[in-house]
Formats: sequence, C-alpha cells, structure tokens
Amino acid sequence: MQLLSSAWPALVWALPALVLISALAFLVRGDRRAAGHLLALLACCLIGALLMEFFTFMAARVARQGGGAPSQPALGTGTLALLDTLRNRRSLTAPALSLPAVATYAVGVAYLWLLVTWGLHLRGKKAGSSSGRKKPAAKGARKPARS
Repeated sequence: MQLLSSAWPALVWALPALVLISALAFLVRGDRRAAGHLLALLACCLIGALLMEFFTFMAARVARQGGGAPSQPALGTGTLALLDTLRNRRSLTAPALSLPAVATYAVGVAYLWLLVTWGLHLRGKKAGSSSGRKKPAAKGARKPARS
C-alpha cells in the first residue's frame, strides 16, 4: 500500500497521456472503433470535470459573502479541485462512496478500460479467419439478348 501511495500522483498524471497516445496509435493503425472507445473514456473525464465546475459554481453562488452578494468563482476551479482530489494520496484510504474514494475508483476503472481496449483491439488476427464480414456473392454471367 505504501508503494501505491507514493506512486499514486504519477499514475494519475500518466493516465491521460497513455489514453491520448493509445488513441493516436489506434488512429494511425486505422482502428477507428478502438480509438472511439478511448475517446469515450476521455469524454467521461471531460464530463466529470464539467460536473465539478458546475457544482463549484453553484456552491459559490449559494454561499453568501459579506453583504449578501453572491461570489463568482474563477473558471477552472472545479477542474483543479477534481485533479487535486484524483492525485491526492489520501484518496486511497478515503471512506467508501466519498468523492475521493470515487475518484480513486475512477482512476482504476480508467486503467482497466485502457487495458481491455488494448487487449481487444490489438490481438493478432488468426490466419484463415474471416473478420466477421462476408464477401458479396459474385453475380452470374449475363445472358445475351435475343434478337
């Protein structure tokens, strides 16, 4: 656990780079489906960041400062809070179903998603296997018209 705790920030920062490099590798290879799976993973991360931005904004709007005027949070505050939560070592030992624990689970699931995508789409094709597509049947020769 100590080794995982000390390597946790590096694992979190390496994940987006690995996903992006993997998606580019799949695109170069011509495998759009696998690249789409990894881009869906990046879309999930983006949705999480947008939700954190929204909740940070709404919490700041509800909180009253001084004379009752709502505060205006800076753009990116929620995303930075999410990234700090993800890379925080204490997230590994957080109580179940708390935000830090869910962030920790998300990192693990993202690595699993990356591993499964690589495993499914980079395994070699078997010799003699038809990749699920059938060739269209050749049409017969056309009969000559009668005069």
